[in-house]
Amino acid sequence: MIAAVENWLQSQNYSFIECNHVPDRLFGKNPKFNALLRTFFRLFPYNFRNMTRPESGLYPLTPQCLVAMLKAFAISNNLEVITKLYQRILTLRSPQTKKFALKQGIRIAINLYENSADDPTPLNTVWFGQFLLDEHSGIFKETEKKELLLSIAAYLTEELGYADHKEQGVYFYYGPTLKKEVYNASAIISAFLIRLGIKYKINEYIELGKRGIRYICNKQNKDGSWFYAGKPERSTIDCFHQSYILQAICSVKDYLPFDTVEVITKGTAFYKTLFVEEGGYLHPVRYDKRYTPHNTWLFVKVDGRDVAEALVFFTLYTSEKEMVNRLLRYAYDKFYDKKRGYMIPERFVYGKNRIPYIEFQAWFLHAFLIVKHYGQNKGDIGLS
Repeated sequence: MIAAVENWLQSQNYSFIECNHVPDRLFGKNPKFNALLRTFFRLFPYNFRNMTRPESGLYPLTPQCLVAMLKAFAISNNLEVITKLYQRILTLRSPQTKKFALKQGIRIAINLYENSADDPTPLNTVWFGQFLLDEHSGIFKETEKKELLLSIAAYLTEELGYADHKEQGVYFYYGPTLKKEVYNASAIISAFLIRLGIKYKINEYIELGKRGIRYICNKQNKDGSWFYAGKPERSTIDCFHQSYILQAICSVKDYLPFDTVEVITKGTAFYKTLFVEEGGYLHPVRYDKRYTPHNTWLFVKVDGRDVAEALVFFTLYTSEKEMVNRLLRYAYDKFYDKKRGYMIPERFVYGKNRIPYIEFQAWFLHAFLIVKHYGQNKGDIGLS
């Protein structure tokens, strides 16, 4: 699967459409209509976008797939591809921020918010920061990486900002316009700030990150789960966001001034309840059916990220080799298109998605490379 996805990405010059892309000419002024339009394209298993490549040979550049590919190829140490992708991603700096932040690249219209192509994307920005922290190929000067990392941290803490809940901790905002609490991004940002602060001995970032993790731990439900978003948003729980939060906490647990053993134990135990036996396979389920699903979740049986992020978590942060092996078998039999040499993005309740969205290829590749390279050497990792 690794070889097939790498070959497919190379054949596309590491550029293809993303699942949230809607041709700009179709958008209107009504946010609800735009969200419905995005939902239609997202849930239709065939490509109706009728896109043609511009003269550059590239689809619209977006940070989500570029960062995921960078993180993947950093593991395999493919310097040529890393350099190409890095040069592309630097062109995606948001013009709306003083410090370094990546822009969306395409207009995003979902139920919670609508962003323009130039609006900053904090989660993709912090994932790029993770790449810079974890990348050890030596092709980038340390001074350049440090400048970018400190600029990203300044964007997250000064421009994106956070809500200070005193003894409960701090919450980092999900986006430039969304003030409702979405926990997974705040957890990832908090862990990044701790690691960055330790690397460069910046106590301000270390303390902010610790308080951020404390807030996320305080938001854990009694059963070990986390809601996707806080009130007044309706309560929903999904699979791969549970993994995101657990990964963030586990990656910095040794640097925290409070014990996270119970939080991680309960969180992992709940996470495992989101995997079911069916048809001889162990596979994740898209969302906790006790709660009304968000957006398109109702129609998705298994999202590719549900599989990919499970492979990451159960390889890097727990000793679950049997679970990893069974999930790999499920990915090979149910997500890998052997004829076309790519991974399908998801399995709908009415069939499979036949559009090889590029971010899913990148997420799967990243997960597969982690299993290959770190499955036997879990003690020698710096990934988060």
